[in-house]
Amino acid sequence: MTIKTNKFEEFLSESFFDGLKHRELRLSDEEVKYIQREYPKSILKRIQTNQYLDGKTWYNVKLISDKPNL
Repeated sequence: MTIKTNKFEEFLSESFFDGLKHRELRLSDEEVKYIQREYPKSILKRIQTNQYLDGKTWYNVKLISDKPNL
């Protein structure tokens, strides 16, 4: 995996810090796969069809976690 797991987990924690579990996030395919693997109950829905030059696309993310603090 080329994304740095700790850094991405930190990004997720910061993104959902206020207790809300629904956000719009711009994610790479690899980041989407990571969320699907680590948070299998989560719901990700692509909200934009075009992909940016960095390979990321906007998603509605409803993070459902068994982990504390997320």
